[in-house]
Amino acid sequence: MKRISYIVAAICMALLAIVVAAARWIPQHFEKKIEATDDRTFFCRKVHGRLEPAGKLYKNQPFYAIQYNKNWYVTEIGGKPYYIYQQRVKELNRSFTLSPLASPKAIQTVRPKENIWVYQAPRFGQPIGVLYKNTPVQVIATHGDWYQIMFAGTTAYIHKKQVAGLATEVPIIVYHHILKEKENRKYHNPTVVSYEEFSKQMKLLHDDGYHTITLHDLEDFVKGKKDLPAKSIMIHFDDGLKTNYVYAYPVLKKYGLHAAAFLITSRNSRPLKPFNPDDYQFLNWKEIAKMGDVFEFASHTHALHNRGKDGIGNLVKVPAATVKTDLLKSRQLLHGTTYFTYPFGQYKPETIGILKQTGFTLAFTTKIGTVKPGDDPYQLKRHGITPDMTLDEFKKVIQVVE
Repeated sequence: MKRISYIVAAICMALLAIVVAAARWIPQHFEKKIEATDDRTFFCRKVHGRLEPAGKLYKNQPFYAIQYNKNWYVTEIGGKPYYIYQQRVKELNRSFTLSPLASPKAIQTVRPKENIWVYQAPRFGQPIGVLYKNTPVQVIATHGDWYQIMFAGTTAYIHKKQVAGLATEVPIIVYHHILKEKENRKYHNPTVVSYEEFSKQMKLLHDDGYHTITLHDLEDFVKGKKDLPAKSIMIHFDDGLKTNYVYAYPVLKKYGLHAAAFLITSRNSRPLKPFNPDDYQFLNWKEIAKMGDVFEFASHTHALHNRGKDGIGNLVKVPAATVKTDLLKSRQLLHGTTYFTYPFGQYKPETIGILKQTGFTLAFTTKIGTVKPGDDPYQLKRHGITPDMTLDEFKKVIQVVE
């Protein structure tokens, strides 16, 4: 199956204004039996206020829809509205008055691993349509190796092996410093996120059913040893700052979320002092011990998180023997952790070799993206969360589908 053409996406966008006039889908009392006029009859879903193609109906297959207006029909897949451009379908019979159909109760939500065919019966045969990768689909029943779904107003089937109530990729979101807006009088840079926005973001993760995973979970996922549930996500905190304890820890605990903090371990033995928002303070080992029910801890080097005027960090500048000694010291202090983040995102092939020699099994970069099975475990991508990021932009990062 070919990739969706840009033309299809353009059609969806050009006619978006017609559809978004309604804040939500309100079924009308008119249902029509329709038929796709060709195999390019795409249906679109609304994602972050935009329409994007989510699948297609095949020619000469009857479906049910509601006429939204003169340009669009609305059909149903798993209790959600999907929009079909009227020029791609034809009506098979007259409209008739009908109360809105009650969708069967969903037993779980799955997502296609790739673009997949949809069948009229629980067996391989002539497909009636296509669902695109990662389109959320609610399952209403199981029949052996098949899931039963609602597809354009009619029951249909998809094969279990082709979908995942499982994650096909995992976003990792990264924070550093958390301060209340009224306290942040000194630090105005991309690494300081307000407590208020952080709280909203964590509430969203909780309310939208996200599952926060551990570093070991992620390692097994990358290496193909473990499946993770859909909506899996990982939360990172780089540097090990005191505000991780003062502000992040209580919020994460409130919402039952897990996180990993990457420590510069030479800075965690500094004397324990009262919190001062105007001072760039690091976690103390006593605070670290108290956070163990929510956080796990990994390495951001022992004492190589520095760089000179040339912008080059010590991790990639000092001799290999010094790097090796530093990493082993960090592992020792962190009870043998095998997980690492590169200071300033800087590394070179030799760095990866030293990580392997010193027992590290995963390493994280500042490259933007998600983590998928088969990714290079020493060059994993993440998303940095910045202070100017809106909640809608945050939803895009974590792949919320509305």
